[in-house]
Amino acid sequence: MGPARMTMTRHHITPSSLHRTIALAALMTLSATTLTTPPARATANNATAPGSTAQAFSIDEVLSSSFPTNLIAAPAGQRIAWIGNDQGRRNVWAADGPDWSPRRLTGYGDDDGIEMSDLAFTPDGERLVFLRGGAPNRGGELPNPTSAIDGPSRALWIVEASAGAASGPRRLGSAVRATMSPTEPRIVWADSGSAWSLWLGDGSSVSHEELSADAETKGQSPSDSTLSPERLFSVRSGLSGLRFSPDGSRLAFVSPRDGRAILGLFALNASGHDTAAGELRWLTNSADRDSRPRFSPDGTKLAFVRFPAGHEGFAICTLDMSSGVERELWRSSNDTSGGYPRAVSGSYDLMYGDGQLVFPGEWTGWNHLYTVPDNAQAGTEPRELTPGNGIVENATLSSDGGWVWVSTNTQSLDTRQLGRIRLTDGHTEWIESGGAIGWNPSPAPDDSWIAYLRADAREPASVYTRVLAEDSGRRANELPAAFPYGELVEPQGVVFRAADGVEIHGQLFLPPGVSDEADAPGVLFMHGGSRRQMFTGWHNRGYYHGAYGFNQFLASRGYVVLSVNYRSGIGYGVEFREPDDYGWRGASEYQDIIAAGRYLQTRAEVDADRIGLWGGSYGGYLTAMGLARDSELFKAGVDLHGVHDWSEQLRWYGRGEIVAPSETERDRIAQLAFASSPVASIDTWRSPVLIVHGDDDRNVPFEASIDLVSRLRAKGDVHFEELYFIDDVHGFLRHDNWLTVFRSATDFFDRHLRPASTAASGE
Repeated sequence: MGPARMTMTRHHITPSSLHRTIALAALMTLSATTLTTPPARATANNATAPGSTAQAFSIDEVLSSSFPTNLIAAPAGQRIAWIGNDQGRRNVWAADGPDWSPRRLTGYGDDDGIEMSDLAFTPDGERLVFLRGGAPNRGGELPNPTSAIDGPSRALWIVEASAGAASGPRRLGSAVRATMSPTEPRIVWADSGSAWSLWLGDGSSVSHEELSADAETKGQSPSDSTLSPERLFSVRSGLSGLRFSPDGSRLAFVSPRDGRAILGLFALNASGHDTAAGELRWLTNSADRDSRPRFSPDGTKLAFVRFPAGHEGFAICTLDMSSGVERELWRSSNDTSGGYPRAVSGSYDLMYGDGQLVFPGEWTGWNHLYTVPDNAQAGTEPRELTPGNGIVENATLSSDGGWVWVSTNTQSLDTRQLGRIRLTDGHTEWIESGGAIGWNPSPAPDDSWIAYLRADAREPASVYTRVLAEDSGRRANELPAAFPYGELVEPQGVVFRAADGVEIHGQLFLPPGVSDEADAPGVLFMHGGSRRQMFTGWHNRGYYHGAYGFNQFLASRGYVVLSVNYRSGIGYGVEFREPDDYGWRGASEYQDIIAAGRYLQTRAEVDADRIGLWGGSYGGYLTAMGLARDSELFKAGVDLHGVHDWSEQLRWYGRGEIVAPSETERDRIAQLAFASSPVASIDTWRSPVLIVHGDDDRNVPFEASIDLVSRLRAKGDVHFEELYFIDDVHGFLRHDNWLTVFRSATDFFDRHLRPASTAASGE
């Protein structure tokens, strides 16, 4: 399995239109020993790029830490597990209390770009099921970023979780996003209108047959399961939202059909119920859309969200499982403010606690949590659990259902605080606040401890556990010895205003020891999304975790970096997230980028004539906007998979045409979208640009970069360079590709934002 192919082209636009193409070789990533505490790092021996200042660490080193995701606590005992992405090598890890020493359970050893997800314990906590392989694109093709000749695969696997287990992972079957039973080793999933079940056995008595050649497992000698899935039932119009009852005997589900959605129930067995095993019955039947079924902890009630026909809001309802009687506990207002909020960039939804229903709402202007008793009388108003200015991004119930754990910014807008709130009275206890970023709370089975992910300005994303009776947490995963923990800067939170008065937050990275007379080059960074928010610390998403590391690296080389949380992002309220005329509707958020550039110009440390910008996806769009509309302000830019023509992007979303009720409206939208795009200002584009894209992008079509290159070639007076990755996707699945991007971007900025005298002297 060889490295992904890539090419980089530099276009030096001269009277003779000389074009030079070079191929970049993939570089080896750094291998380092690990420590269990933030290490004191030896001085690195790094070559200095032409025109740069000497830096204390390399891009390899600052991106050397493993990024953890999918952290879960076992249903029994003191055990946690997570998926770690160690410089592109994705593996399942576990740790047992009370010492929480990490151990790797799988041995995937290559930066192969194969994603892992959907980690789940069996009910006894002794085995882990996971999904390995990326999701298909519109054409049904799986990601294959190494261009492997035997093709990619996507499958469900199981592995022993116990310490010292000798067996490797075993393949269970083709790809599914499965739900684990709470009481037995059984998974269920929905596929094309059918519900399927797979019994996983007891882990020892199942017969397996060896696979002699499986390219994706790299010598782990896995076994291919002889287990066969069982079709439980099929329904017309499809099904989704499979949810086990607490005793594992029943499955609730959603069946969408002809503009409405109804809830159904299937009995896996008849234990303790009046339903015969294998029986299917319908629970609701109205003109409304019913969704998000949730069993009460004792299984006697089913809560759900109803979207009434002809109503812009939603209702919280319950159904008595014995009598079949429905009750509407509360209904929101019949306007857009009463709509069910999307948990933007986060993970939470309707939750059924101990006698309380918890759900999100935004009618105060912030995405908060609310609760109503499950026996509430008509007219009962929900109680706000998370007051203040700030959003809830992650939330999960405690194991006993009496508390809700939240990751929020209500205490500090530019980080993520982690704490728990008691449902009965709103009493709140914080375990991470101030400058820390805490997320992915996973409570213990007895609620005596919590596992979670944590980062701050210097420490990258790490797995933590904390006994709730103690004052501090304990890091479970290891940091590489080469990681430059003590050499990173702490970004400053800054606030400035756009021309129309909107307040914008950013994070300012000042180079170590920089003075007010430095005349340093400045760089803006814009996140993607646009429903994202950058923090004054390492990010809770892998894409922006890497971006934060690159901003730190630029600062170490003498750049003053400003990361911009522009309008239409999250973290600052609904009004900020849903501004007028943003994106294709008029690009109002571009005012924030201009304001950020002007702010950098006012900084005494910055040379006002040497400001660049970079960003990916939506941030790539704003990078291109800056270069096209304001080349006098922005002298160079690095555009990663950016949108360049909103009218074409809307057609791509609509699979060929802009979705609108009439041809007149389609034309109006197309004209407005084009005018809101970088290519509409191609005539005033002067500054050089590095264009970066993967040609299996599932978010922004590769044609967006082809179109921009065609226009810049026709224009003839703009220097542009191209860096493309064959078969990689929007978020670049291979770590080595990210390193190539950041090295190329550094070289590009060094050549275009540093004065010739500095470059010539080698300072």
